[in-house]
Amino acid sequence: MPDVTSRASWLADITLTNDARNVLQRAGSFASARGLPPEDCDAADVLLALMQARGTLAERTIRALGVDPDAVIRAIPPRDGAAGLPARQVVLNAYREAQVLGHYQVDSIHLLLAMLYSDTPATSAALQGAGISLYDLRRHLQSTTVPTDHGGSRRVENRADAALRRRPLNSLRGAVTLSPVFLGLVAFTVATGAALWFNLFPQQAGVVIILFVLGGWVISLCVHEFAHAAVAYLAGDTSVATQGYLSFNPLRYANLFMSTILPILFLLLGGIGLPGGAVYINHAAIRSRAWDSAVSLAGPVGTALCALAIMAVFSVIGQDTLLTSPNGDFFSALAFLGFVEVSAVVLNLIPVPGLDGFGIIAPWLPLSARYVIYRYATFAMIGLFVALWYLPPVRDAYFQTIFSIAAIGNIDPVLVLSALSRIPHL
Repeated sequence: MPDVTSRASWLADITLTNDARNVLQRAGSFASARGLPPEDCDAADVLLALMQARGTLAERTIRALGVDPDAVIRAIPPRDGAAGLPARQVVLNAYREAQVLGHYQVDSIHLLLAMLYSDTPATSAALQGAGISLYDLRRHLQSTTVPTDHGGSRRVENRADAALRRRPLNSLRGAVTLSPVFLGLVAFTVATGAALWFNLFPQQAGVVIILFVLGGWVISLCVHEFAHAAVAYLAGDTSVATQGYLSFNPLRYANLFMSTILPILFLLLGGIGLPGGAVYINHAAIRSRAWDSAVSLAGPVGTALCALAIMAVFSVIGQDTLLTSPNGDFFSALAFLGFVEVSAVVLNLIPVPGLDGFGIIAPWLPLSARYVIYRYATFAMIGLFVALWYLPPVRDAYFQTIFSIAAIGNIDPVLVLSALSRIPHL
C-alpha cells in the first residue's frame, strides 16, 4: 500500500530517519481510517502521529520543555471536513528546516518544527497553546542546559543535533543491479569449468584452461571494481550508480587496451594478474580522507575475497589425488586462477601511482607531493613492470611472495605449474 513516504520525485533528495518514516506511516493510517488514501494525510494527522509516537527525538524534546504530548493532542481542533496542509508539503517544510539547521536527514524533530510554520495554523496553534514555540524548539535542539559544579548551569551542544549534522551513509538498497552481461560471463566460466571437469576437450585442454581462467579473472575484476564503486557510493559519490559501476557489468569497467589486451598478454606471458578495469571516482564528493583510502582499499579486498574462495576449495578437498584424477585439469586451472588472484592482490597493493596501494596512502600526502608524484606516474608504472620482468631479484621475490601466500591457502605450486605448462604461451 502506498504512503506518504513512497519514493516520488518530490522526495527524491530527502533522506528520512526511521523515526520520521514511522511517524509519516502512522499519519497515513489515520487518513486511511477516514476513508482516504494514506498519501492524502495532512498536517493534523502528522501532529497526532508525532504526539503518539514514543521514544522519538520530537517526543523527548517536548517533554524536556515541560509539555505533555497528551495535552497537545487535546488541543488539536476537531475536523471540520476541510483537508489541512498535505503531509507532502509538511515534509518539504521539514526538509527546509533541516537544511537551515545544517542537518543531513529529516527527523521527527523537523516534522515537529514544520508544525509551527504559518501555513499550518491549526497545528501551530495547538503547539503554541501548549507553550511550544519555534524558537524554543530550535534552541533546545541546538544546545541543552546542564548543571555546573557551582550550582549554576551552562548550555552545551546537544548530542542529537551533532548526530544529525553527520552526513549519513548512502544506502545501496535499490542502487545495486546484476547485469545480464555479468550473468552471461558467469555462465561462460561455469561452462568452461564443466568442460574441464568432464574432460570434454582433451586435445584442446590448454585453450579451455585459459578461457576458464580468463572468465574467472574477469568475474573477479567485476567484483574488484564493484567494491571500489560500492564504498565510493557509501562515502558520498552517487555518480558511480549513474555510470553503471554498481551493476557488475564488465563493459562499464572496460578499456579495450587496459581491460582486455594487456591482461591477456600478461596472463599468456607468465600469469601476472594485471589490474584491468577502472571506475572513475569523484573524490571531491567523498566524505573524508579515511573514506578516500577505503575506496582504494576496497578493490584489493574484493580480489582477496575471490582468492580466499578458491583457497577454501583446496583447503576443504585436499590435494593428494588431484593431478591423477579425471578432473585434474579443472583443479590445475582453478589453482592457476587462485595464483592469478593472489598476484593481482599483491600487485595492486604496491604503492605505485596508478595502483590501489598508492591510492590508499595518497589522501594523506601533502597536495604538493601528490602533484609531483602524479606527474611521473606513467614512468613509475613502466619502471615497476620493467623491474618485475627484467630484474631477477625483484621478479624472484615477487613470484616467491605469491607462491608463498598461495601455499598458505593450500594451492599447490605443482598444480599452478601444470596449468601453465598446458596453456599456449607467447
